[in-house]
This record gives sequence, C-alpha cells and structure tokens, in this order.
Amino acid sequence: MLYDNLKSVADKFDLFLFDAYGVFWEGNGFYKGSREVMAELVAAGKTIVVISNTTMIGPDIRANYAKRGLFEHKEYSYMFTSGDLLRQNLINGNLAFKKCPNPQKYYVIGLPHKKAFADTEYQQVEKIEDADFVYCGVPFMFAEDVAKYPQYADQYWPVRLDAEGQVEIWDTLTEKPFEEIVQKAVDLGLPALNANPDFTAREGHPLVPNSDAVFVVRNGTIAEMFRERGAEVIEYGKPHANIYEYVFERLAQEGIAVDKARTCMIGDTVRTDVKGALVAGVTPVLCVETGVVAEDIHNGKTLESLCKAEKIDIQQIIQIKGVGEI
Repeated sequence: MLYDNLKSVADKFDLFLFDAYGVFWEGNGFYKGSREVMAELVAAGKTIVVISNTTMIGPDIRANYAKRGLFEHKEYSYMFTSGDLLRQNLINGNLAFKKCPNPQKYYVIGLPHKKAFADTEYQQVEKIEDADFVYCGVPFMFAEDVAKYPQYADQYWPVRLDAEGQVEIWDTLTEKPFEEIVQKAVDLGLPALNANPDFTAREGHPLVPNSDAVFVVRNGTIAEMFRERGAEVIEYGKPHANIYEYVFERLAQEGIAVDKARTCMIGDTVRTDVKGALVAGVTPVLCVETGVVAEDIHNGKTLESLCKAEKIDIQQIIQIKGVGEI
C-alpha cells in the first residue's frame, strides 16, 4: 500500500529518524509541506531526529539548516551526522585498519576536512606516497583536476568562486576523474576512511543560471571504488549499525528510551536508509516520489529490483509518496 504522506502512518511511531536530502530537503529548497509535517510531529510530542550522511559536524549543519529555515525544537528535536561519529572516533584515536593498526598520516581525495581532524593525532600529507590511509573527502574538483580531465567538462558544475571571481571548486556528475588517484592508492596498499556512504546527492548550483538541482558524485562513490578494487574501507554512517548505535546512545544521554517497535527511519534510498533501518531493527519508511528512489524509478528501475539488489523484502517497507503533499 502506498500512503500519501508521513501523517498517514504517524500514529504508529513515537520516534522518527529522518534522512535529510531527498526527504525534506530537495537540493534547492524544502519539499512542499515537509517542514510543516515535521513541526506538527514535534508539537504532538513526537521525537524527531535527523540523521544525515554528511561529513559536517552537528553544530555546523544545524546552523546551515537554520539559515535555510529549519529549526531545532521546532521542526526537529535533535540532529546527528556521520561526521559527528567520525569526529568522536578520531578524537578517541579509535581508527585501526587490519594492515595498519596505528595509522597516523592521511591523504585527502576531494575537499579536506580540517574540523574533523583538528586536535587529533592524525596528520594530513600532501603526497599520497607518505600516507597510511586515504580520507574520502567531498569529491569536489579543483582547477588542476578540471585542466587534467577536460573531456568531462560538460559534467562539472561550479560551486564556489575565489576572491578574484574565478571558479575555485566544481561538483561533478561523473566519478571518472577520480579513478586514477584511487587506483594509485590501491596500488600502494592504502586503505580508505569515509564518513558519508551516499553515492550521490541532489544539489542546486546557484552559479549555474536557471539550473535545476542535479545528482552529483559524493563520498560513498569514491569509497565504493576502493572496495571494488579490493581495498579495506572503514565507513561511518547509514546503512552501517555504527551511526544508529551512536544516535541511540546520544538519545539515552538525553533521557530518551528507544522503543524500536515504535521507531521508524524515513528515507529516500533503499541502499542506505531502508537497509540501515533494518540493520538498526526499526521500521523503514520510504519516500518513493522524492529523492534517489524517485530518480531511479524515473530512469527505469523498479522498487522491486532495488530491494532485490540489497536482499531486502519489499514487504518490510512502508511506502509513502513523500513527507508532505506530493
């Protein structure tokens, strides 16, 4: 059965775990009615927890959403990120790879993440040959990358300008420019660390006039390239149990007891949100007309095939069109 919106099934749950992109955030703005539904749930005494696969840490992402018009204690109760979990593990020095139990030096693919590594024992190096592991940063393109791979120029989207008004970083719709550096890392025997398992994200790009939001490559794609080549990957975030364990622990510290039978995870992907919910032992609620699944279906895939690929019984999923009115 397909429900019109989240309110149609809200009475079944007390704790609502929300994904962000593709659920209430579209890339250029909020889905119609999504914030209103979230606010109604909070006002009704429900606990709304946003769990985002992003390398940003909690205070930064909460401030980011507040600028957009989503507020703590109004539309949601708590917001946690895979970046928070990464930061905790780095501070505690918990990172250990099978062939490198005490890694110290890391090389970054994509955008460096200074806040995550600040005041920890780990040091970034400029040469990959000097590294103990690779950190999968946000896979933005820089000027030297764009110059090196001009054959993909029509798949680069400008993100940020420098002080002179020139494009400083680009998003990319293809992972091809990263294949060379990933292969080099694998040849050197380096493992990888990733704190955003999402393959793609739907982003709006204000530097591209009159553009719609598009699906661009994200950290999970780079991590998957390492896995496909046989490298070890340590990953934080959905669908892994670690992010749910972290969130439930944080909620317990706030005095909130988690009844998994009365908890749901609202998402837009089978691979991360639905699978993660089942790993955590909570009910998956899938938005089928927004986000990644909607794009997959638009491109000819079926929900049945997506579930089969992840070995998931489709009957375990509550399907809604979207959080608000679609």
